[in-house]
Amino acid sequence: MKATRKRPRKLDPLASRAAVKNIIARLRSEAPELIPSSDKELLSLLRAVVHAERNPAVKARHGRKSRWTPANLERTGRAMRTVLARETKPVALRSFVEHYLFILVFPDDVARTLEAGEINLFEAEQLARLTPTRLEMPEAKLKKQRQALLRTHLQMGESGFRLKARVDAMLQPNRNRMSSVESISPKSTVHSAEILAAAAQLEAELDQEAENNLDISGIKPDHLFYEYLNLIVSLMKEIRPKELSDKAIERLSSTSEQLIHQLSQIHKEQNPPLETKGLPQPVTTFHL
Repeated sequence: MKATRKRPRKLDPLASRAAVKNIIARLRSEAPELIPSSDKELLSLLRAVVHAERNPAVKARHGRKSRWTPANLERTGRAMRTVLARETKPVALRSFVEHYLFILVFPDDVARTLEAGEINLFEAEQLARLTPTRLEMPEAKLKKQRQALLRTHLQMGESGFRLKARVDAMLQPNRNRMSSVESISPKSTVHSAEILAAAAQLEAELDQEAENNLDISGIKPDHLFYEYLNLIVSLMKEIRPKELSDKAIERLSSTSEQLIHQLSQIHKEQNPPLETKGLPQPVTTFHL
């Protein structure tokens, strides 16, 4: 299988907590009368700016009225672009609001790895998705899992999308569990009987499919060969054994023997036999 090759990493000068805080401080000094002192309100304001620029022709006639006038949103956006343009790496307003701003709430271990240049912002965003709430796990234990996942990612030289696939796999069981809980919660009574029946049928089909699939659930997504095993399982389900030719069976047998031999060698290297030198020899005695 072709190895994954990645371009050399370049340190992003804006991808750090200090750089983001510096941008916010400059924005507040640029337009002190517009920018709120609370970081939570600032995030809400900048999101409103992005939304207004993304949908300039849309005027909502229902729902809660915006706290900011269109003129203030326009002035805030203009001030924000002025500040971002002065940086060594200019970025778009939308990119800063939807990506860089959230570096401030990344877990400390993820933020430090990003600031060291070991991963890029996209990869940091994927690791930051692994939160105690989503995985129902203490932060100390979750931190070890993130570090193990990061080590595997860096050792394999994988792309950011491979890392995203691993994170998705870790989050999937919890998503399924939350979906099951929601399906039996009192809130589900607001749905029609047809929707509930369709949901029950879909859940049954997914359970049946999971039983029919080959099981690799004992292997965690941060395992070195997790992606390869998933690919092997997927291909094995598509292959029709009765249609295999003798040559194809010979190729598979030869490849399997080579793989087993290599894995056996590694296992022996990692688990050397106990030395017998110095062990007491059993003494045989006879009694009449």
